[in-house]
Amino acid sequence: MKYAILRTQKLKSGQAVRRSLTHAFREQDTPNADPSKTPDNTHIGAQDVGEALDKFNARLPDKVRKNAVLCVEYLVTGSPDAMKAMTRQQQDAYFADALKWLQVRHGAENVVYAGVHRDETTPHMYAYVVPLDERGKLNCRSFLGGAKALGEMQTDFAKRVGLAHGLERGLEGSKARHTTIGQYYTRVNAAMAPKTPAIDIPDAKLLEGKDGYGQRVAKAVIEQVAPELTALRAKAAHTDLAQQQAQAAEQARARSEAYAKQQAAALKAEREKAKELAEQQRELIQAIARGGEPLAKLQAAFRDRIEQAKEQKRDKGMSR
Repeated sequence: MKYAILRTQKLKSGQAVRRSLTHAFREQDTPNADPSKTPDNTHIGAQDVGEALDKFNARLPDKVRKNAVLCVEYLVTGSPDAMKAMTRQQQDAYFADALKWLQVRHGAENVVYAGVHRDETTPHMYAYVVPLDERGKLNCRSFLGGAKALGEMQTDFAKRVGLAHGLERGLEGSKARHTTIGQYYTRVNAAMAPKTPAIDIPDAKLLEGKDGYGQRVAKAVIEQVAPELTALRAKAAHTDLAQQQAQAAEQARARSEAYAKQQAAALKAEREKAKELAEQQRELIQAIARGGEPLAKLQAAFRDRIEQAKEQKRDKGMSR
């Protein structure tokens, strides 16, 4: 079945909001995200953590209860198979309708920031809402008051948003419990965490020496962990691919700049040399044209150069 998925997380401190926003903007290490796809993420209402915090703080009332929920973080997605079956345009339409639903539910001015993560396994939208009621007071309970309120919220979301995009509500009245965003990511990270393989250590053979047994144990261990190591290396290589590509691009740019400078310097030197040769040729032509003493001096200079070259050649032959 294809289900609409809606999760919530209550944030009760400014530090919790900042920590969540740091994850949203990928300003911290995110093991379950593919860095090469991070540029495809979308930010709505703010472009960095600082701007999102400013908008969040601007919506807070002057007086805040000590135990008040300052912000509600929503996560909107669908069953993994359903999201993969959608085109990018269809996913964007689903997320746009979900954002409108949140703005109607809470007031557009209270939805301070939203975004779409496309660098994780299943694309999803998230939104940060200051839960102000009609009196302008923080009142998360009026929106997420309990199991009944959460159930009604899920039903309303599926009806007003999910169905139009081919997504159904989960079974009402089932024993399935509401999953928070924190629990959702805990499951995602646990699924991606490498599992320690069970290693079978061989028994020592009768009259087998320590060195022989040690070598046999080492070989057995290597053979058993090899598949897991191969998988981990592949995952690490995939994670580092974007960084390696960026470094390669920067190195290529630096090499291109250095090559361009070298070519410019070489071209300048060639032009100066050509200019010098042209000047010498002009002087030679003038000397030949004038004849007399200038030509005699030029001939004498050429003879001196020829004699110097002969002497240098003889000196090299004697040194050998």
